[in-house]
Amino acid sequence: MAPTETRRTLWFSLAGSLAGFFLFQPLVVLVYNLAPATWHEFGDIALWKRLLEMSTTSTSLFMGTVFALFGGASGWYFGSWLEHRERLAAERLESARRLAALETLKELMVTLAHYIRNANMVIGGFGGQLGRHLDDPRQQERLAHIIQASREIEAVIDSLEHLTELSTTQYVASGSARLIDLKEELEKRLGGAKQ
Repeated sequence: MAPTETRRTLWFSLAGSLAGFFLFQPLVVLVYNLAPATWHEFGDIALWKRLLEMSTTSTSLFMGTVFALFGGASGWYFGSWLEHRERLAAERLESARRLAALETLKELMVTLAHYIRNANMVIGGFGGQLGRHLDDPRQQERLAHIIQASREIEAVIDSLEHLTELSTTQYVASGSARLIDLKEELEKRLGGAKQ
C-alpha cells in the first residue's frame, strides 16, 4: 500500500473505533435499559442518571473497548476495500489505454506495410525488367543493389508482421528513440531468399 492509502485506511479505522466506543456502545446500553421502561419513566431524571452511570462503569468501558475494536476492524476493512477498488479501476483504465494504443499501432503497421509493399513491388518489378535490358556490368551491379534493398525491405515488413519477441537497440540518430533489432531475423529471411 502507498503511504497515502495507508493513511486513509487508518483514518477509516480510527473513525470506526470512535463510532464503536462513543456511538454504538452507548446506544446498546440505552436500548438495553430503555426496552423495559414505560413512557412515564422517560421524563424521570433518575433513569437518565442511571443510564449515564451505567455507560461509565468498568463493564461498560470494557464493552465500549470491544465495540471500538470491532469498529476499528470494520473501518480498516472498509478502507482497504475502497483502496483496492480504486487501484483496480486505475489499472483497468491503464489497460484500456494500452490496448487502444496497441490497436492503433497495429492499424498503422498494416497500413504502412500495405503502401510500402505496393511501392516495393513496383521497384522490384521494374528492376527485374530493367535487368534484362542492361548490358553495362556497372549498371547491372547497381541494379542488383536496388533489388537486394527491395528484398530487405520485404524481409523487414515480414519480420515486423510476425514479431513475437521484441528486442530493441539504441538508435544512434536520437538518444531517446529505441529501434527494434531485426538483424538476426533479417539474416534468416534473406539467407533463405539467396539460396
